[in-house]
Amino acid sequence: MGSKASKFKSNAFSDNAFSGLEAAIVLIAFIVVAAVFSYSLIGSGFFASAKAQAATGAGVKQATSNVVVDGYLYGTMDSGKLKVLDFLIIVPEGNEPCSLSDIRYIYSHDGSSPQEITGTSPSGITSVTSDQSVQVSLDNLGGPAAGGTFTLELKPKFGASLLLTRKLSDGYTGGVILTA
Repeated sequence: MGSKASKFKSNAFSDNAFSGLEAAIVLIAFIVVAAVFSYSLIGSGFFASAKAQAATGAGVKQATSNVVVDGYLYGTMDSGKLKVLDFLIIVPEGNEPCSLSDIRYIYSHDGSSPQEITGTSPSGITSVTSDQSVQVSLDNLGGPAAGGTFTLELKPKFGASLLLTRKLSDGYTGGVILTA
């Protein structure tokens, strides 16, 4: 009887077999690790998607912040040279409003070096929108003379700049400046 009891005891604590409880614990551990891993992957995917969406939105906003000339350019001559340039600007339909203080006007004529000119607008108007044209006047231009060319670049803070090149007719004395 003594030998049967010792034989029974040694089999009771044997590590030769993989029990169902141990298998369940290992399976649950694999499932938990897989769940944590997939959750972190999904979270990083949502984060990357949100960043891409924000970048796309900012790009679209920047690309649609353009300012365009609404109509013709009007010039005033003084001593045979273009002195004042008047024009209307507007933001195309569906685009973001643009602050007038954020628009830079770069002007050059007949091969002169470009210079920044201060534009003036009627008092009380601070921004240009898609539903209202705003008149801008550039003063003290100093040229060109009749028959000469000038270049004006409108550079908003965001969005694409607008480059205008015009040639004054040979007998130009003021008024509408036609396209080149």
